[in-house]
Amino acid sequence: MHTLSILIALAAATVVAALTWQHLRYLKARREVVHDRQPLLYPKQTFHVVTFLKAHSGEDIVESVRKLQSTLASLENAQLIYAGQAAFTALQSKQLPEVDWDAVVLTAYPSRAAYDALAASPGYSAALGHFDRHYSHGLQRRRGLNLAIPLLLLGVRLRDLLRRVPPRTPFRPAAQEQLDDRTRQAPERMARFDALRPLGEGAVVVVNLLRDGTPEQRAANRAYGLQMMGLFAENAHGPMHMGRAVTLEGDARFNAVAIVYYPGIDYFLQMARSTFFNGIVGNKQPGDTLAIPTIPITQRL
Repeated sequence: MHTLSILIALAAATVVAALTWQHLRYLKARREVVHDRQPLLYPKQTFHVVTFLKAHSGEDIVESVRKLQSTLASLENAQLIYAGQAAFTALQSKQLPEVDWDAVVLTAYPSRAAYDALAASPGYSAALGHFDRHYSHGLQRRRGLNLAIPLLLLGVRLRDLLRRVPPRTPFRPAAQEQLDDRTRQAPERMARFDALRPLGEGAVVVVNLLRDGTPEQRAANRAYGLQMMGLFAENAHGPMHMGRAVTLEGDARFNAVAIVYYPGIDYFLQMARSTFFNGIVGNKQPGDTLAIPTIPITQRL
């Protein structure tokens, strides 16, 4: 009986150690690679906002976002969590005007009421006045889900190992005829990453506004999502911010916001042109999506 107790204690300690290790390596990537400032623990009523920004003609976007950060820092109740320079629009929402956005920022406020009060203030208008155009959408970030994501991915990885699922990486390049139409039509957009390499090559962060489609589209989308979760688990990256979408301006309606980290520009490009991705991307059938890959610039502000 004593031996059994020791074995149970050792097994429990091993599980705790594995969960702790998994969480810490995702936290390390969040802080040191993505430069994301999201606290792990925060009040339930905290309200997040994703803002898409278009710079004035001829102005440097990093400098414009730096001015935004400086103005927000002077206001009470506003915290900048993440800022990224946009590479291109991967998927254009049918609900929103087509804008070649230059940057995306994620900010946090003590509550929806605190955000509404601040958004109506001259100081907040001054902060956004550094840009030619802007569009904001709310995110009710789910604390428990976001804390659990690294642990869920560890479970996915263990499942794949037990089932002997073949590794998805290193990626195998797809032949031209194997490319999905969306990938085949995007080489000039993908090339825009090269201009952003001086900002940093270690992370690509894709900001998504997602609207559910028909039941058939949702079923197909789940098949794509399960494969991508396997990839995330295999290579220790994936969702950083997940939650319910909240309309703040206009009449566009989305169900969710998902902000997803990929470990580097070359990784992202190799994935986009791989047999793995082009074999599953046809199953990606959201009802409507705005998806913008970005390069982190938070550390430059």
